[in-house]
Amino acid sequence: MYINMSNKVNIYIVVFILRSIVGGQSSAADCNNSRGECKEFQYCPSIYKQSTIDINSILFCDKLRGIVCCPRTEFGFESQSEGTETDTYAEKACSEYAKFAPSSCSEALIYGGVKAKPKEFPSIALLGSKDNNTGQTDWYCGGTLISRRFVVTAAHCFRIASSINIVRLGELDYSTTKDATQTQDFNVHNAVLHPSYNLDRYNDIALIELDRNAILNEYVIPACLPSKNAEYKSFTAVGWGKTEKGISSPHLLKVELDLFTGDQCTTSVPVEENLEMGLKERTQICAGSRQQGFDTCNGDSGGPLYVPHTTYPCMLQVAAITSFGYVQCGTAGIPSINTKVNLYLDWIENVVWNVSPL
Repeated sequence: MYINMSNKVNIYIVVFILRSIVGGQSSAADCNNSRGECKEFQYCPSIYKQSTIDINSILFCDKLRGIVCCPRTEFGFESQSEGTETDTYAEKACSEYAKFAPSSCSEALIYGGVKAKPKEFPSIALLGSKDNNTGQTDWYCGGTLISRRFVVTAAHCFRIASSINIVRLGELDYSTTKDATQTQDFNVHNAVLHPSYNLDRYNDIALIELDRNAILNEYVIPACLPSKNAEYKSFTAVGWGKTEKGISSPHLLKVELDLFTGDQCTTSVPVEENLEMGLKERTQICAGSRQQGFDTCNGDSGGPLYVPHTTYPCMLQVAAITSFGYVQCGTAGIPSINTKVNLYLDWIENVVWNVSPL
């Protein structure tokens, strides 16, 4: 059945028609698996605003009550996001998340391995494995919240710990509950490794679907994704990885790193088994410091390399994902290898917003 909406038929008449249709129904679980959300028909603009509606193409949660499976936009305000028709879903989402950012920010990102401040990196995520019998949690990797429901991280984190089952947002120092934070813990609903990742360090990117939407506030705000043609010269790496003392830091740390390009990168990066085809500059970034003692290290895997957003001053973009390093952490002139995010935007949008590439 098709319903022509060109003459602005009253929504409630349409709902009456839907409710009058006798037939089966799906379930909320089916809808969730399709990355949708059960809503009354009139509250799902992406369906009822179509000029012609094919009833047979609609996935219902409850057909008799007119409850449809509405495609989840991840914006929280479906069809109300700002932007032009040329904006990507990621760009539209960024404009919505920017509404949760403060109107003014602290000082600019600074150089050195120093402690992060409360609310300084509200998109950072902590990935771990929780023993449901003892309640003990071991933390293995970092990640970045990029929507209300998804975190981007490194695919190899699931090789380090295949039992990653918990994601914490809003954390600063996991050794205490007295820091200025408001943490949110989530179960891992689904982990999507990039289809071309095959246990080496190429295409080292994965998406984690949380078991529910994150509550956005001043402590938890998704980072924005970069544009496809983004280029950078420096980054701020963030994580809970090992320090010069050889142990992981329970307090979130930040360090400023420079981009190593061309020969600067290839001549300083030795070829090892996990990079047997050499550096892929199209999808990988070399980032490090020419000074001793500034670097990412074990435990920082999957965490972000941030850059400031040019349009929203108090928002961050996740430019790259920490993948791996060589030799001793912090060795001057030896950069780490990181996965570019902008080369995977089509794949990310397809998974997170269920949008197929053009």
